[in-house]
Amino acid sequence: MPAYNQLGKIAAQLNSLAATLVWIENEDMDAPYLQKLKSQLGGQLVPASAIIKHLSGILNRMDYRLNPVVFLPLNIVLQWDLQHALQLERWKSKYGNAVQSWFSILSEWEAITTLATFDFNHPDYCVPTITESPGVFIARELGHPLLTEEQRVTSSYSTSGLTQITIITGSNMAGKSTFLRSVGVNIVLSMMGAKACANSLTLSHQKVMSSMRITDNLEENTSTFYAELKKLKDVIERVKRHDNVFLLLDEMLRGTNSLDRHTGSKALIKQLLAENAVGIIATHDLELAKLAEDYPGQISNYHFDVQVENDELFFDYKLKTGVCTSMNASILMKKIGIDL
Repeated sequence: MPAYNQLGKIAAQLNSLAATLVWIENEDMDAPYLQKLKSQLGGQLVPASAIIKHLSGILNRMDYRLNPVVFLPLNIVLQWDLQHALQLERWKSKYGNAVQSWFSILSEWEAITTLATFDFNHPDYCVPTITESPGVFIARELGHPLLTEEQRVTSSYSTSGLTQITIITGSNMAGKSTFLRSVGVNIVLSMMGAKACANSLTLSHQKVMSSMRITDNLEENTSTFYAELKKLKDVIERVKRHDNVFLLLDEMLRGTNSLDRHTGSKALIKQLLAENAVGIIATHDLELAKLAEDYPGQISNYHFDVQVENDELFFDYKLKTGVCTSMNASILMKKIGIDL
């Protein structure tokens, strides 16, 4: 009964698994890498799909116990339960280790198929160029792949070399966070061999480290501020190890007062520069943009702005060089009834 109850939960998935294996076994593969994966499903006198079907057959015959009229005679005369329990043990002993490797191969196959589907669905995306030079991210008309083509607004952006921090200022809802996500998602896509949502993209081999959308956690008794400090601690440790990481930091230290926030953010930026870090920092704190005067060639300023007409806000969501000079918080506060 324990074996039956446990395996009964996966019986429905076995037919799907067997069908997947049949498709792979019968498909002609031209790519050497796919041929290698396909060959690793072999090594048995019996195809992998047939082995899974054999397991499914054992479990299906064990289901006879659900029909007392059929099950009682079979169990009394043929020891039906005992025979099939022994068959399960023999199957496990013979194929158990192989099945573990099959699942790893199938998961890799699924990942490759997903990337191929992504490539097929987006013929207009570019194939990224990977460079050996560190700290490179040069994008032309970069966008977010999860936005529809009608919604997507693209921007060009570039940074090259170590010890490069980009500070992006801008008003609320202007597009700072979406741009950071666009950069991060396209780095991840590029590093896994997929196309990037851009007209062209050249980048170094690097991982993304971010501090975005930090929230409190009641279960862990963690405030938003402390949760962000833990995240920034991980960032600092990776930077000190001089790992190949691209930093994406959105509204640092938002959980504390404005003075501590500015002091801490300024100190963190200086520390990142001292450790030759590369990344983008989005902030409402315009004073941080003045650091570019103290660190020319190491800190660059970009911004998203907003146009105001008759107390209405208009966003173009385009990244521009320089520091933002237009903010919208006061207009939004007036709209909800705060007298300023």
